[in-house]
Amino acid sequence: MVRVFHCDDSSAFRVLVREMLHDLGGVELVGEAGTLDEALAKLPAAEPDVVLVDLFEPTRRVGLLAELREAAPGARMLLYTGMPEEHVPAGAEGHVHKSVPFESLHRAITDLAAAPR
Repeated sequence: MVRVFHCDDSSAFRVLVREMLHDLGGVELVGEAGTLDEALAKLPAAEPDVVLVDLFEPTRRVGLLAELREAAPGARMLLYTGMPEEHVPAGAEGHVHKSVPFESLHRAITDLAAAPR
């Protein structure tokens, strides 16, 4: 099982992703957060393999991934956003656009977790 923590400011989208991951299997959602502060508080105890990140809180984008990585040093960062790849900050191990089918997101999560470090 791949342990995933999902950070997204949309509660409705978090519910949708939660249900999708459950239905597709092989992935365990170990936590969710709607703000960066909430994510930073919950991440250490969650011990995720992958942190699924939407770029919420535009005023805090700079350093966002570094802060998440500090809270979950063993996890890989997968950006899951509506932004084009050229506009997302460096530092993530992967990027998936929110327009792709959920099966593609699931595959990106499992592939990233299985990739050699």
